[in-house]
Amino acid sequence: MKITALYQYDQALRSGIRAREALIERIFAKIHNGPLQSLAKVLKIVRDKDLPMNDLLPELEKELEKLNHELRGIYEFLQREPIDEETNLYLGKNLVLNLRDPLHEILYQVYNSTLEREFPCFKTIKVKIRAFEPLNERALNIEQKQGLCLFLEEALCNVGKHATGVTRLEVTCSSSEGWYTLSIIDDGLGVNSSREGWGTQQFRNLARKLKGKFRRVPLSLRGTLCELSWPIVKKSSCF
Repeated sequence: MKITALYQYDQALRSGIRAREALIERIFAKIHNGPLQSLAKVLKIVRDKDLPMNDLLPELEKELEKLNHELRGIYEFLQREPIDEETNLYLGKNLVLNLRDPLHEILYQVYNSTLEREFPCFKTIKVKIRAFEPLNERALNIEQKQGLCLFLEEALCNVGKHATGVTRLEVTCSSSEGWYTLSIIDDGLGVNSSREGWGTQQFRNLARKLKGKFRRVPLSLRGTLCELSWPIVKKSSCF
């Protein structure tokens, strides 16, 4: 009896730790793709020192006010969302997506919402191509669908922040040869760095959970390909 009780206690403890870690990851993902992006923009404004002081202060005030609004929005969302069953995705500006909706519809909303954000490189894009194919989602859980949405959001944020001189953006989610692929391609200069940030690490983890592949590579002439692929689950045959 004692061994059984100890085993049950150990399992409950491990389950509690996993739930706590998952909750921390979900909260940080919201902060990372929202307020931390705004904070990075504030730091860039201060470090570049391109603006005269009379213009710098109003710009900083505007960005800090936006940061304040984003943090409060996350707090209010978490107050409403059940901790143990997160079925919604908060994108800011009071936009909340239902993760039980079809994935191609959610990805389209993430795409539209992210491109409305005030990142400098979005202003130079002249050609936008996007296509989100309906998917067979029966093998995807809510956490994985959220991960795919966050992947698209951050990949687009990276284009907006780093793809200097970008004029063309192509975003697709399609199937080919037994694989689904969510792909973001731009023709900007991008950033050449071997350092992996939190987002890249999360996407590698997501690829492992999906038994898929993640890559972010520079293109031959200029531009960057950011891509996540996972295998299509075939329907089982009935005899």
